Amino acid sequence: MNILIVDDQPNVLISLTTTIDWNSIGIDEVYSASSALTAKKIIQEKSIQILLTDIEMPIENGLTLIRWIRHNNYEIECLLITSHTDFAYAKQGIDLGVIDYVVQPAKNENILSAVKNTINKIRSKNNMMKELKVGYFSSYEINNAIRHFLRTWPEPKQSEEFDKIIENKIKRLNNLGFSCSEEDECVLFLTKIDRWYTLPLTELELKKRYEEEIEHIISFANGKSTTFYSDNSHLFTFLIMPSYSDIENYFDILIRRVKENISCSISIYYCHTPLLNLFHAYSYVTDMEYLQHDFESKINKLYISAEHKNLDLVSQNYRSYYKQIEQYIRDNITKPITRQGISKHIHISPDYISHIVRSIAECSCKELITHEKMKYAKKLIETTSDTIGEIAMKCGYDSFAYFSKVYKSVYGVSPSRTRK
Repeated sequence: MNILIVDDQPNVLISLTTTIDWNSIGIDEVYSASSALTAKKIIQEKSIQILLTDIEMPIENGLTLIRWIRHNNYEIECLLITSHTDFAYAKQGIDLGVIDYVVQPAKNENILSAVKNTINKIRSKNNMMKELKVGYFSSYEINNAIRHFLRTWPEPKQSEEFDKIIENKIKRLNNLGFSCSEEDECVLFLTKIDRWYTLPLTELELKKRYEEEIEHIISFANGKSTTFYSDNSHLFTFLIMPSYSDIENYFDILIRRVKENISCSISIYYCHTPLLNLFHAYSYVTDMEYLQHDFESKINKLYISAEHKNLDLVSQNYRSYYKQIEQYIRDNITKPITRQGISKHIHISPDYISHIVRSIAECSCKELITHEKMKYAKKLIETTSDTIGEIAMKCGYDSFAYFSKVYKSVYGVSPSRTRK
């Protein structure tokens, strides 16, 4: 069993990792991180089972970190540790499925007790999983396997390693019944549930029913597909067909049949791409930031820009562009900032900006803007005598109430409490 401990105070982090006898409760590996960003990298690289995180940290607090964990479907049990007995924290923790809430200063025995209870819950959960029917468990594993297969599609690079990985991927697809070669094309599409007309189905049941509808439709065109769900509102489908000239007609039929047979309305966002470029299509389609835009149609084609297609050629410029993005935000911190505004200033597409920000900061462009504004706001609160209302205006917020809400979501405390 392992644990990841996150705290921005070095002395606290050292104390938690070195003075507690973790082996006594079955913890044989202890990881540590001084920020949410570092914690995310560890979670992506290691199979973390338990997270013990401080709430109040700069830039991104512990609650935001747990939201990211839940959003990305990591099976991690989480505990919070803080020096404030604020029920608002506890309530947010409950909503996020946090197991326990430890108040500092806490004795080592109390911390061990909270983590031991978490270990017991994990073991109990594992026993329950073993008792599930094989069919359900297999479906769950298959869903994760499909997602992993697509998510690990290699980024296009002119290297022997890339060619070898692609060869293995194509071979695997053919073994699974997808008749294809490296020269072929595919379609990757997101299906978004817009409205349920009955009680929503579970993720597994929705996936099963939806795949049946897709198979019924594309079988007439000798197509082959596989689907995985992100949650009970978003499904991603990989599709190979001999021809894609009538793809939107098939989508029209799919939308109608889903409404009739599954009792929900859907929207489809698709990307038509060569198999060799599937890496960029997957990153783009699964990003979902584009869903913030207004789409008039139920079927929307997502075009991969020249920047997307040549990311391998310009990847060395990522950090240069990112610095320009950060500088633009800081130079315009007192104004409303949009992705389109950044795009016009540094002359790259809005979608490419999102990709760069996600690659380096591991958050959306909107979240980065918010973090920078709140960092600036915190500095003004701590170093000036300006009123909170004046600071809100200087950060580009017309509404004091909304500014306070955003500030608290980032730092876990209100602006006025920070000043006190």
